[in-house]
Amino acid sequence: MIDNPRLKSNIYISKIDQKLLYVISDQDIIPISDPLEIDVLEEINKGKLSTQELAHYFLDRSDFIATFKIISSLEWKGFIREDDSPYSVQKTAYWEELGFDVKKLKKILDQKSIQIYKVGNVDDAFFKNICIETGIRITDNDSTLSVVLTDDYSNESLISLNQNFIKEQKKWLLIKPIGNEILIGPFFIPDATACWKCLHHRLTINQPFKQFCKSIGFVQEDQIKADHPISVSIASNMAVLEVVKWLYSEEKHTLKKNIVSFNTSTMNSTYHAVTKRPQCKACGDEDIFKKKSEPINIDAKTTVSNKLGGYRTVSPEETFEKYKIHISNISGIVPKVSPYHKKEGIPIFNFASGRNRALQSTSLFWLNHHLRSGNGGKGKNSIQARTGALCEAIERYSLMYHGDEYSFIASYEDLEDAILPNECMNFSQTQFEKREEINKNTSKFYAFIPQPFDIEEKMEWTSFYSLTYQKYKHLPSCFSYSQYPAKDEQKLYSYPDSNGCAAGNTVKEAILQGFLELVERDAAAIWWYNRIRMPEVDLSTSQNPYLETIEEYYKSIERKIYVLDITSDLNIPTFVAISSLINDSSKSNIIYAFGSHIDVHIAIERAVIELNQLLPIVQSENYLTKDQVFIDWLDMATFKTDEYLVPKKIEKKNLQTDYPILCESNIESALDFCVETTKINDLEVLFLDLTKGDIGLPVVKVIAPGLRHFWRRTGQGRLYDVPVKMGWLDKKLLENELNPKSIFI
Repeated sequence: MIDNPRLKSNIYISKIDQKLLYVISDQDIIPISDPLEIDVLEEINKGKLSTQELAHYFLDRSDFIATFKIISSLEWKGFIREDDSPYSVQKTAYWEELGFDVKKLKKILDQKSIQIYKVGNVDDAFFKNICIETGIRITDNDSTLSVVLTDDYSNESLISLNQNFIKEQKKWLLIKPIGNEILIGPFFIPDATACWKCLHHRLTINQPFKQFCKSIGFVQEDQIKADHPISVSIASNMAVLEVVKWLYSEEKHTLKKNIVSFNTSTMNSTYHAVTKRPQCKACGDEDIFKKKSEPINIDAKTTVSNKLGGYRTVSPEETFEKYKIHISNISGIVPKVSPYHKKEGIPIFNFASGRNRALQSTSLFWLNHHLRSGNGGKGKNSIQARTGALCEAIERYSLMYHGDEYSFIASYEDLEDAILPNECMNFSQTQFEKREEINKNTSKFYAFIPQPFDIEEKMEWTSFYSLTYQKYKHLPSCFSYSQYPAKDEQKLYSYPDSNGCAAGNTVKEAILQGFLELVERDAAAIWWYNRIRMPEVDLSTSQNPYLETIEEYYKSIERKIYVLDITSDLNIPTFVAISSLINDSSKSNIIYAFGSHIDVHIAIERAVIELNQLLPIVQSENYLTKDQVFIDWLDMATFKTDEYLVPKKIEKKNLQTDYPILCESNIESALDFCVETTKINDLEVLFLDLTKGDIGLPVVKVIAPGLRHFWRRTGQGRLYDVPVKMGWLDKKLLENELNPKSIFI
């Protein structure tokens, strides 16, 4: 308890009558009605009596203990403090308004100090002056905190500074006081928080243009950076206040694991979480995650809490809440998660989550082809779509090669259990022979034909775990990851491909989702390139109110929607949802999307929700795409030119009676069914665990050599065999008889 209570400088009291007194500050007005508390507060306001004297003064009305309790309560409420302040009345009022004990603050500022560093073209004079005016001591050594002012958080001079601070166990604060966007934080604390190298990793992936400029020899120091005394003044004042807060109470500081950005144009501030990377070369162990994917046990059963979400072990709300820390265009791996082309009152939910990290590069060639490639999520509701967008962005980041993955050097000839990339890609010999011509004439990254694989070349290999045979098999690392380093990005053994890449709340959940994507793409390719008429599904048998709502909505915008069953010999329900304009205009405006799942109801819902993701593109007066292949399709494709889009003339399929239950509704039973089904069809399921230690969300890449991508890959195998096996065609088509149009979504 304080000995000499005085009313804080930012507090005023106003007595209305004998029964009511108001305690007034800039932030609040609080009524007090207890008569003794009113009188005690009035005596304290006179500024003459100590706690003991106050207890004696009110002894005729109360005992010592009751008076002490009132004084203690007033202190706890923040109304009073210990006697005289070391600061002026105005400054005392300011510090007390912020919650500081002014005597404690003065003592701390007298005892502690900071050391200031400059990195890059930045002036520290303003910052120093504010520190001096505030009472912060500036020293050249033995400081409590180092403060680094820089013109760029990515300035390479920070590398050595970061190393020295880690070595010397020095705590430091980073500040960018110039430009329209001011940055302050985080406080770097060796062994406890992320270091600058951890932050720099995230800064790099959020600045692909900087990496491109660096690759062509552009000198960063040559760039003119926006600078003005206005921003420097704002930043210096804000930063000094944060320094005071940290010196006063280090443990509770908001910027201990965050950056705050302040836009001087909009006056908006945003917090950006900074994540410690266990595999950081500077402050962690870069080999900590260099190990093979752990074998998994499919036996134990996991409760499915979100069946219609696709056999998810936790709700989308929980997933989003857990991983939203990674959303930031500065320090995150997901620059944003926001709805796109949302119209109120419609049952369509689509979210965007920034650029596709898996397709970033430092070359102009790849920037031209992938600059607008993005991540997205869709769903029956907003939270499902938002969570999907977040997880897809994390999934694509996890697919990137970072250099901290397990690998080994060998040639194909050296290995017993090696898989050639084209066993998964399935390009034809003709495509390889015409590679240069095809690549020269395509504008789509997925249409590029890689170089024929050299079985004698020594290279890095990555180990996938076979769920079918419980053993490791190996593929080139350049196939296994995106962004794998290459001397010439136009001459690769494989191009980035996220097919089979999936995120989940557990590894098994992710494997199931990744495998179902492989099944979906395989069935789509077989149907599309062979141009097979397939049966329509009777949506009225779905008993799904959501699908009924969607049908009504499409009808209201003068579009029809229907679904074809394109399930292959794997017997895993797979559908294509198709929509076109109802009117008899010259354009059908056809869009299509696919969905697959063990549960037929989830599969058909997925196809429809995927279709919803494309709908905004064709709803505007001008198409919301610059993809000329897509535009040509929308303008020219009709049900006469592409008859395989028309349902086969047989009875529609009934979702309640025509689709038997394949397995129990849990992840393990579904996985077991998938593995056994592929084995019966002479296929194998393997996975690579892509989970990043600094993220935590399980991500895998699943492969099943022989299953087809829906991109144009016309090698021999299932693309030709399954239609005959299923009785859809009498004989296999020749390569030149396949659909000349390629799937482009």
